[in-house]
Amino acid sequence: MFGNNDRNIKDILSEVIGDNKKLKNGVSKVTIEDAWKKQMGDVICSYTERLYFSNGKLTVYLTSAPLRSELTMSKVRLIELLNEECGAHYVEDIILR
Repeated sequence: MFGNNDRNIKDILSEVIGDNKKLKNGVSKVTIEDAWKKQMGDVICSYTERLYFSNGKLTVYLTSAPLRSELTMSKVRLIELLNEECGAHYVEDIILR
């Protein structure tokens, strides 16, 4: 009934997204938001007001000044963690506000 067209869903999505810049940006934003939630955990996420990602820069709006200060000292490690979780080099810089 079905042909021998078995393909990996990742390959199919890559093909569909292709060079569509808007689709790539949307996928990267969702991927980064998921990575933030997974790597930072419930406590830090409870202090995270919102995330904004554009042109390799992730802007994180936090409701706690001490947490913002603490995370600022760990920016390089945060970037490594997020990119590792995403499986790609999306985040080049993090701005904490």
